[in-house]
Amino acid sequence: MSDRRHEWISKRAYAIWEEQGRPDGRDAEHWRQAVAERDALERTQASVDGREVLVKFRPKPQRPEMPRQDWVNPSTKAG
Repeated sequence: MSDRRHEWISKRAYAIWEEQGRPDGRDAEHWRQAVAERDALERTQASVDGREVLVKFRPKPQRPEMPRQDWVNPSTKAG
């Protein structure tokens, strides 16, 4: 792990600990959360020139859910 990455994760884990009221015994949880946040940040970084974003890790857009065929009861009349 690079020194910069480790320092970022360390500072973020400390910030999480403070945000949660400085609880005892949850340092590993805070560290894992900071690592996950750093990983997400790295996956979404733009290229050096800002023209493209890394797309291999970008989540695929969700397709809109199609209504079920039986959601309307044709025998029911409105009004």
